Amino acid sequence: MRVFVTGATGYIGSAVVLELVKGSHHVTGLARSAEKGTELVNLGATPVRGDLREVSGFRDLAAEHDAIIHIGFERSPEGYAADRAVMEALLAAASAASGARHVIYTSGLWVLGAVSQDPVDEDASTDHPVPLVAWRPPHERLVLDADSESMTTSIIRPGMVYGGDGGILESYFISADKGEPVVHVGGGVNRFCFVHREDLAELYRLVVEKRASGIFHGIDDAFITIADAARAVSQAAGKGSPVQSQPLEDARDEMGLFADALCTDQAVVARRSRELGWQPRHPPFPESARAAFREWKES
Repeated sequence: MRVFVTGATGYIGSAVVLELVKGSHHVTGLARSAEKGTELVNLGATPVRGDLREVSGFRDLAAEHDAIIHIGFERSPEGYAADRAVMEALLAAASAASGARHVIYTSGLWVLGAVSQDPVDEDASTDHPVPLVAWRPPHERLVLDADSESMTTSIIRPGMVYGGDGGILESYFISADKGEPVVHVGGGVNRFCFVHREDLAELYRLVVEKRASGIFHGIDDAFITIADAARAVSQAAGKGSPVQSQPLEDARDEMGLFADALCTDQAVVARRSRELGWQPRHPPFPESARAAFREWKES
């Protein structure tokens, strides 16, 4: 298939591009610079220069592809509005294109808000999202409502992504590698849902290849407390780093709403992703902590 990817050189996007190329798909990736374009060439993809703030520059080209995967995000005060504008433009262009099209939007588990009782799946409500991402549920609805006979639409919600150079755990890896305290926000009793980025990339490929519509969670179905995750990283580094808690109030001064998001308790499963045939190859975190630490060091 011909697949167009925004955010193609990012932490998640580059893994998705590589997985699609390995699956013999023809991938075009949006790149902001010649340097980023070279990265895409090295991954086996075709780069096209563009910027999410100027969707008119790549909208029509994207619509020529069988599938469009939106992973990129403009990290600026205008990011939310840019995300909406990109999706409106891509959906309109794909809908008007000749032939069947598939549009995939990347969201995240925090749209579900706190989930402290029984685990929930892709059918759970998004009426009470984490404030940091309160703008996302309307964007999800925009995408899902555009589904039609000629255009399939999908939502992928990654959990806490790790693996390689980057990810949610990188600050823990850096501290543990130096033998410094591994610091988590809050009391550490809230649970996270993790996924290795290579496994997540396989989910994107499956959704594309099976032309699957609706919502899919990208998580390994094993939710652990953030304190346990921090301890696993410390043990993986083998340097005796203590695990410490940073009071939420102090973290808010540094991180704003992101601090509260890091204290959100979530027990979530990926029922529809499993029904699609997706099975993560990496052991659930923290079983994979040692391998993840080695991978991070090597990368």
